Amino acid sequence: MGRRFYTAMAGGDAEALAELLHPAVTMSVPGSNPVAGRYEGTASLARFVATSAAIAPGGVRTQVIEVMGGGRHAAVCGISRAARPEQPPHENQTIHLITVDKGLITSIEIYNQNQPTVDAL
Repeated sequence: MGRRFYTAMAGGDAEALAELLHPAVTMSVPGSNPVAGRYEGTASLARFVATSAAIAPGGVRTQVIEVMGGGRHAAVCGISRAARPEQPPHENQTIHLITVDKGLITSIEIYNQNQPTVDAL
């Protein structure tokens, strides 16, 4: 499920995301930046994606390195990448903790290795 979610996010595949996300999904994004905060519901997650794309044209892409999980939880280790005009490309190692209930993602908690560089982006 973890890899399918990131593939759907990267491709903007709304149909696949609807199959993977609980309607009341929550996501917590750390930091002190325009996308930091708590998102509740699929419409709120869509706003996160749109805001990220506005800040970093092309959006933020997370390359999944490894998925570790059990029946209800997964930890996704990855590298998130983004670029802004006239700035060097951004790269950050990240861990996303995902909770699943009845086959749907109910929560996503993001932890960044280098939060100051994420906030500076």
